[in-house]
Amino acid sequence: MLQINLRDYYPDFYTNDCMIEVPDEVAALMDSYEHAEAAYNLRRYRHKAYYSLDHGDGIEHDILFVSLSPCEIYERKVTVE
Repeated sequence: MLQINLRDYYPDFYTNDCMIEVPDEVAALMDSYEHAEAAYNLRRYRHKAYYSLDHGDGIEHDILFVSLSPCEIYERKVTVE
């Protein structure tokens, strides 16, 4: 059993230290989540990937509608001509 401080995970909710004992598996899982989130934030920072669906540049349209296959693009080009 390991002790974790809930203030580290929920700083807005716990203003004082609140230590609880959790099983080793839970502590390892919470630690792996912290590392994964830190890695994601670092990748986002390095690649300058700050996108917002509220930006208005059509990114939400691209996500909702799948891109056309090369065959479909060719068919549309032929029908236009």
